[in-house]
Amino acid sequence: MRLRSILLLTLSLGLGGCAFVSALKATTVSYRVPADAGETALIRIVAQGMVRGVPYSDCIDWSKPASGLMVRPHRGIANPNFRNLHIPMTAATDRMRRQEGFGANELKIPANRPFAFMFYNTEPGMSRDYRAVCEQSVTFVPEAGATYQMEFLQDQMCTARLRKIDERGEALPDLVVLRPTGFCRADAQ
Repeated sequence: MRLRSILLLTLSLGLGGCAFVSALKATTVSYRVPADAGETALIRIVAQGMVRGVPYSDCIDWSKPASGLMVRPHRGIANPNFRNLHIPMTAATDRMRRQEGFGANELKIPANRPFAFMFYNTEPGMSRDYRAVCEQSVTFVPEAGATYQMEFLQDQMCTARLRKIDERGEALPDLVVLRPTGFCRADAQ
């Protein structure tokens, strides 16, 4: 009986360690365009918090290849990790991305297959023992050759907004549909 208990404990710790390593990877390893991406789309992400991505997936699974950190907010340094792919930008977008607590990045993402995003941010609350948390996971299928701007904002609604943008950086009027998603497996959290 004792050997069985030790074996179960060892197995539990091992599985928990795998989940921990996957979660750690998602916050420390940068997203990269998959080598087999084929056709791509461009996306500028402007976020009031951290954004992580999972290519080729309609759910969150940090163990998938090429998944990782896409945007992290700057604190006191104006966009230290901003990748510029020369996507046209309006003055309003430029002001937003430079705000304290925001971050931005321009990235290539694989087209014609689902891509999952997870946004997370916390802000001070009304009392010092309270923090407002905004967490949202969404997915969409990018069109080949399209250029997008995605915004994640911690407001009363915890907003995720995606639009195609034109050659001047202006957002087209229609929102691109984002589907809510979650973790692929319960143990992936």
